[in-house]
Amino acid sequence: MRHLRCCRAGLLLLPLLAATPWGTASVAAGEPLSPAAIQAKYAGRDPILPDNGEFAVFPGKAEEPKQDCAGLTEGRVMTALVFGQSNAANTVDPGYDSGQPVYAYYNGTCQKAHDTMPGASGSKGSTWPRLGDRAVASGLFDAVLFADIARGGSSILNWGPGGALNPILLGTLDDLVAKGLSPTHIFFHQGESDCALGIDPADYAAMLEAIITQIRQRVGDACEIVVARASLYYDPALGGLGDPAGYRSCPALTAVQTEAADPARKVFSGPNTDLIVPWFDRNDGYHFSAKAADHFSAAWMPLLARGGDMAQATP
Repeated sequence: MRHLRCCRAGLLLLPLLAATPWGTASVAAGEPLSPAAIQAKYAGRDPILPDNGEFAVFPGKAEEPKQDCAGLTEGRVMTALVFGQSNAANTVDPGYDSGQPVYAYYNGTCQKAHDTMPGASGSKGSTWPRLGDRAVASGLFDAVLFADIARGGSSILNWGPGGALNPILLGTLDDLVAKGLSPTHIFFHQGESDCALGIDPADYAAMLEAIITQIRQRVGDACEIVVARASLYYDPALGGLGDPAGYRSCPALTAVQTEAADPARKVFSGPNTDLIVPWFDRNDGYHFSAKAADHFSAAWMPLLARGGDMAQATP
């Protein structure tokens, strides 16, 4: 129960942090602000992420058998770094145990992938073992390795240059490269906090571009960066659980997430969970049900199958 209380308490802060609704706002004209200027602009409004309860990093089970990471470099292996907020972390109920050669990377070690995924916040289930099973069973890959560092409640401000989570992102990239596990894919799913915070779309776009630039500096141009679209969050001030009126989204935010796609740079649009995960498939008002996680994992498959021709995104 402590985990659930912490999780709900953190997410209930989202509507309280909102400045002004900007679901129909347009990207401001002119030169984008630098990451430092954006951090200064929102100083004191970026989420302060608890380090206990639901937001504690799950370290993996002590008795979990370890896999030789070096053995995962042979054959057709997808190595995917996942980051973002709670719906990219461990909040799905119930969880899932992969049956295919799907592995999780954490702190220099590899282990069979099952929920809860080590390295990400939360103590329940996730989308990624489900996606790994689909990717291997389809014949696209011989094995899949996920490094999931998503944090519940996090904003683009936390992940971008100058943010508290930026060193974790860059450090994980450096660690993977040093271990000979340079990512083939980067999956980013985040935006609900920024919708609630009322962050200007132009500032979100500039910070996202800065993150993409940092990733390229760390891992080069070969990996595919896939930016999912997400902004939908539950605002209890608008309606109770089970009431569709209690949900708010920011189309201007998902628009800049979509506009980040640049196939020439291997940056692509991922699934739009505002559309494919309706309010009634969110098990506590915020987080994906197992059915929604299955749907979310399936939505990644056309993107993976498309390989180098991912210009056409899912809705």
